Amino acid sequence: MSISRSAKICSSLLSVLIATTPVASTAQLATNTSSVAATATKGVDKSQLIVGQRYFISTDSLNVRSSNSTAAGNVVGKLALNDEVEILNLLNEATPLVQIRILKSSTVRNDAALELFVSKDYLSTKEVVLPGSKYFVIQNVATEKTRVYERCTTSPDCAHRLVMESDMVVGRPEEGSEKDPHAFKTWLGHARISEWVKFYQDGLGHYPHWYKAGQDIKTIPAPITDSVTKTLGGRKWITEVEKGSGSTIYGAFGWYAGKLTPGDEINGMNYQWMHGTMGWGKDGPAAIELTRGFFVNLVSNPGSSGCTRLENRAIAYLRHLLPPGTDIYRVYAKESTREQEITTGVFKKKTSPLPRYADTYERPLHWQYMLLTDGAQQSGGLTADLNTILAKGIRYSTNNYIEQGVYEVDQYPNAVALKTTRRAAGGKSGDRYNIDEENFSGYFLVDEGRFINYAHPNPALTKGVIKVSGMADFRNSVPAFLNTYGVHYPPKVEKNEQQPN
Repeated sequence: MSISRSAKICSSLLSVLIATTPVASTAQLATNTSSVAATATKGVDKSQLIVGQRYFISTDSLNVRSSNSTAAGNVVGKLALNDEVEILNLLNEATPLVQIRILKSSTVRNDAALELFVSKDYLSTKEVVLPGSKYFVIQNVATEKTRVYERCTTSPDCAHRLVMESDMVVGRPEEGSEKDPHAFKTWLGHARISEWVKFYQDGLGHYPHWYKAGQDIKTIPAPITDSVTKTLGGRKWITEVEKGSGSTIYGAFGWYAGKLTPGDEINGMNYQWMHGTMGWGKDGPAAIELTRGFFVNLVSNPGSSGCTRLENRAIAYLRHLLPPGTDIYRVYAKESTREQEITTGVFKKKTSPLPRYADTYERPLHWQYMLLTDGAQQSGGLTADLNTILAKGIRYSTNNYIEQGVYEVDQYPNAVALKTTRRAAGGKSGDRYNIDEENFSGYFLVDEGRFINYAHPNPALTKGVIKVSGMADFRNSVPAFLNTYGVHYPPKVEKNEQQPN
């Protein structure tokens, strides 16, 4: 995320930052399920709760404690939305806690402690239903690619369809904390988007907003591509830390930030969000490419500290396309395709594209965006989709207008080959964390959004490089709708000459 080595975020620090930042409750997010959201018993008297009854967790992340105390040292896990518990003891009215037994949880074992306690304020008699999404996201940390798929529901074993492919930056592997050399790597697993925040700034002020409500737009740094080189343009975005000393990156969270749940560092995604970056829309992928340059990495490490970061037009499109509740799967996989491209000719080569995607080959979708100041620092802040803004009759002028343009959405799947001939930091090796080919298991079919014999790389065999957490259904297994089998066509692995075939 940052060009400054001294500024650390999106891993251990982010747990503190989130605690200082107001976020929408799950009930607020479920705009189409107000009747369900209303059943949440937040703030209810204990007299309305029943010992022996089953309840659902009605928040994204709820502390589970080993004793009847709200002290920080007794947290043994965090329950996720719609986990199920049974009340064993209401205790006394002086404490907000109740004693429970875990019936079903995607994040916490039922034997995490001899006795378990949670706050009474986030128990519901009914499941909380988030607005459904027809899309899901697969982020391949190995290849630094984010892909969005439209879920196929016509049959149990049908292939999904790619609707967006984009580069991303993952947590940097070149350095860590004093306690953990892998502290800033991106964790693998299954999470969901719980909310979108527009122009987010962390609670400790390490990374200033891209834009703050009431700010003079002219004070935002100039576009990166307005300079002679991207490196010079990127330097314009280096600024002083608001609280403390040293330098940091202005607008490091970009236009939009998607919060993921479960987010905690015990059973969640280590508070590693999905968000934009510095730079303007007109800069395109310049801010992403900047992190991969050889010379800039000699001076400082501009990589992320665990979050997955996309260019601002891409994250704005995701904010428009993906509602809260959308599934995010982070994997570390070799890539392949079910169908095969055919290249013919010698001097004038011609490629026959993948049959299912012939209509999108070299024909990107043109998405029109307009970024306004409206909704700054708000959960669910105004989208940048131009058609939505016009349809709602939202007024824009020199006072709230920031930028307008067209984003060409790549909707054609391109499998990335494993290339040990390339620098891992260059984003083209297919093995960003250098775990070596023998630690890969199975393939990810980028044209179907499904896996063949895939398993996350073993954390022990990779010596802690790989960390797996999140929802239980994607830790040691693959959900059925993401599984497939049969013939496929992986790109040829490129190896160094000194390596055996």
